[in-house]
Amino acid sequence: MMDLPKLAAGDAQQASEAETQFMVDSVVPAAGGDDDANMPSLTVRVWVLGLGFTCALAFSNAYYWFRDNPVALGIPVVQLLSLPAGWLLARVLPAREFAVLGRTWTLNPGPFSVKEHVLISVFANASTSTVYALEIVVVRRLWLGAPLAFGAAVLLSLTSQLIGYSFSGVLQRFLVEPQAMAWPSTLVDVSLFRTLQAMAGSRPEMRQQQRFFWAVLAASFAWYFVPGWAFPTLTMVPLLCFAAPRSVVAQQLGDGYRGLGMLALTLDWSTISSSYTGSPLATPWSAACNLFGGFVVLMWVITPIAYYADAGGARSLPIYSSDLFAGNGSVYDVQAVLRDGRLDEEAYARYGPVRLPVQFLAMYGLCFAGITCLVSHVALNHGGDLWRTARTALREARTGRRRDVDGYAVVPWWWHGGLFVATMAAGLGACQAYDLLPWYGFLLAVAMAAALTLPVGLVEAVSNFQYGLGVVTELVAGYAWPGQATYNGSFKMFGYITARQALQLTRDQKLGRYMRVAPRHVFAAQVAGTVAAALVQLGVAYWLLDGVAGICTAAGAPFTCRKAHLFYATTAIWGVLGPQRMFGGGHAALYWLFAAGLVLPVPVWLLRRRFPRSAWRHVSLPVALTLTGYLPNMPTHNAVMFTLCCFAFNYVLLRRRRAWWCRYNFVLTAALDAGLAVSGIVGFFALQHVRVSWWGTRDHCPLSGEPASG
Repeated sequence: MMDLPKLAAGDAQQASEAETQFMVDSVVPAAGGDDDANMPSLTVRVWVLGLGFTCALAFSNAYYWFRDNPVALGIPVVQLLSLPAGWLLARVLPAREFAVLGRTWTLNPGPFSVKEHVLISVFANASTSTVYALEIVVVRRLWLGAPLAFGAAVLLSLTSQLIGYSFSGVLQRFLVEPQAMAWPSTLVDVSLFRTLQAMAGSRPEMRQQQRFFWAVLAASFAWYFVPGWAFPTLTMVPLLCFAAPRSVVAQQLGDGYRGLGMLALTLDWSTISSSYTGSPLATPWSAACNLFGGFVVLMWVITPIAYYADAGGARSLPIYSSDLFAGNGSVYDVQAVLRDGRLDEEAYARYGPVRLPVQFLAMYGLCFAGITCLVSHVALNHGGDLWRTARTALREARTGRRRDVDGYAVVPWWWHGGLFVATMAAGLGACQAYDLLPWYGFLLAVAMAAALTLPVGLVEAVSNFQYGLGVVTELVAGYAWPGQATYNGSFKMFGYITARQALQLTRDQKLGRYMRVAPRHVFAAQVAGTVAAALVQLGVAYWLLDGVAGICTAAGAPFTCRKAHLFYATTAIWGVLGPQRMFGGGHAALYWLFAAGLVLPVPVWLLRRRFPRSAWRHVSLPVALTLTGYLPNMPTHNAVMFTLCCFAFNYVLLRRRRAWWCRYNFVLTAALDAGLAVSGIVGFFALQHVRVSWWGTRDHCPLSGEPASG
């Protein structure tokens, strides 16, 4: 039985990494300890099934992106369906060998392997979300009066994603090869692949885990129909609202959707393991503590004190809202101050300035502090390691020598270099030809992504949380090009989405390393899947834009494009109204938090060094500030239940039932996620027109969205 790692005094700053490594050791050794280099990997079956699932998911997710209630098919669906599909092809395809250009290949190299299973999922992972360029295409065509040709949209989409992939050649040495860079979220996938492959009988000792997996998946599938359809109150059980049904203050504090989420519970796994936080069972307990600490400071300390003290007239607005407000307290109508996608100064003077809820302002302030805090934290805690790794990489580049990783050849540098040159040229050309962004703006956006991807990845690789760069890119573009909504959206795409895609490929490379899949095969699958997904999604978008009358309006229902409206409002606010108007006057003091963020990690770093065995060794301020950027949209009780669940499994159960935890923890979360994914899809198609009305479907906090002064 494995023991939790014990750290020497000089290793205190690596406490979180050691905790994460223990989680890896409980899953990974059996995943590929007996690697077979001759096992089929990037086969014809992988290309057929990988591209097939990629195109199917891309079509479905793009189609439903335009609808009232969008549904997203996720990677668990592919992981479940691709296994029997692979077995079927292994049975029916001929085993005849072919010789082409001196290379021998076959349609059927033998039994369907776990490496093929992994690569199919890597293919399809590119299509689980819609390409960011889709939103720019819709907004320019419908509201800004400058439609993009299909070819331009393809260039915009592919360049913004593939530029990020070209970064991964540099990131490998820092974020994949070091053992401490664990990428905890990949452990769920590792457990799922191991459990599903055990069905083939290749690992008899895992049959008990297999039975456990299918039992939990069935229970998760069945249970989600209760909170997801028949009894929605179980998704958010607001104890304070039940206790004080006529109190505005109690409901503001207790509502998890429009309030602060105090004493709000849930029995819905989709809330506990949401897209904002990921699975609590795959998150180190120390990281969850940091995350919850930041949440408490913002939502349970700063927000209620400032709100109920009526700072800046805060009590005349709701306590928690992602909306912007006019001077009279109504929701700000961005359309009222725009003309042809640009700010109408006279209309703005008549309508008045924007007002932000106090929580919204606090969130922006902490986001400003978070980006500089991230850079400072990485420099203090990882600077030496980064410098040594960089020197080694430069020495190998000068000598032309590059060692293999786990016996597999690494991706050649010219693959990344060629991709970078091609996508940079195409991206710059598209920006200039279609007035998407000035040339220097494009270069600045890519430079920002290149500079910040590594520090963001270092934190995500050990904590499971990715710091979002959206606010920073919107802020920079808002100051650089006031009044230009298109420039703002394009700058965010190349500055933020590029970094996100780079980390996505890096995560897939780590998964490939855990499962002993060749890095070149992972790279090829990711790039091919991304190209296929972009082409299909943009094709669906132009098909619907041309074929649906009144699309993105009430007349085009159910194709009302709620996400496109939100994107338009966001780009209009940042690009047209601009940060000068949003953070002018007294709000300008928030910019001082950029400087404060640089200093914040210093005392924590000093305390770690002075007291290496104390709790300070677990404190990570960038992780604590990660969640703040999601909070205007995220239900607040998500963070509470996420932390409680992580405490129960990754602290209590890990220490008291360690053998059970090592065997079943990641199998459990994989089964819960897979059952939820399948149930959500079935429920969407089977029950979307069925409405149930009783006490369990009511809003139990009707006063939480009201202002306290009202």
